Amino acid sequence: MYIKKSIFAGMTLEVEKTYTIKYKSKTVIRSSNINLTPENMKKVNERNAAKKLRRLINANFRSGDYHLILTYRPEERAINPEEARKDLERFLDRLRRYYKKMGLELKYVAVAEYGKVSMHFHLVVNGGVLPEEINRIWGHGRVGLRVLDDSGDYIKLAAYLIKQTSKTYNDPEKAVFRKRWCASRNLKKPEVKPEIIKADSWRETPKVPKGYMLIADSVEYGVSEITGYPYQYYRAIKIPDKSKKGRRENDKNNTGHTAKRKPLLR
Repeated sequence: MYIKKSIFAGMTLEVEKTYTIKYKSKTVIRSSNINLTPENMKKVNERNAAKKLRRLINANFRSGDYHLILTYRPEERAINPEEARKDLERFLDRLRRYYKKMGLELKYVAVAEYGKVSMHFHLVVNGGVLPEEINRIWGHGRVGLRVLDDSGDYIKLAAYLIKQTSKTYNDPEKAVFRKRWCASRNLKKPEVKPEIIKADSWRETPKVPKGYMLIADSVEYGVSEITGYPYQYYRAIKIPDKSKKGRRENDKNNTGHTAKRKPLLR
């Protein structure tokens, strides 16, 4: 037997198949070469954080929503992380009121990078409002706005945001949130379905549910750095409805993961 965990997040499906001490085949041998050095553990934590964030983004945001980059004018930079956090909180309070005025409920995920030169925030927010108003509400400098594409899979955007946090989130002198990101409370959680599969092994080539398409280069086989047991991992995406045939499928998203770009607003 083995454990199969399916994670549904928006248009995406991620599947993790693992053996454990309790659930395994008689032929499965646990690796003795587990090397959990601090550096290896850091990499594992980084990958897990990226997985968690991309699932949250995929479950809550879609084509037409915004990736915002809030920057400071040199003379208006926050003097410390606490002041930067207050600037973001004031911005979110004003933005929330603006969304409500427009008949919308604000949803967001935010990360911060605090440095002498690179002090800025990245946010993913639901769209449907005027970019010019977002710029006015921020008020401390330029706002970069990028529109999420229609792939429904924001894996590279999530990885990019995690990279932004890795330098400072655990630095007592630079951490704005003291965690990798903050998010609004109204976000949906990805749906997780664990199963115990009564089989000695899994398929070499995964079979995905009807209506989904396997992302071929996502398939991974290996040995868990935590448990020492073999695992299989893969991702799939929903096949668009025929009525949406003209839309792009599974774009290779760039660093900002956008279908359209709007210039930095002044």
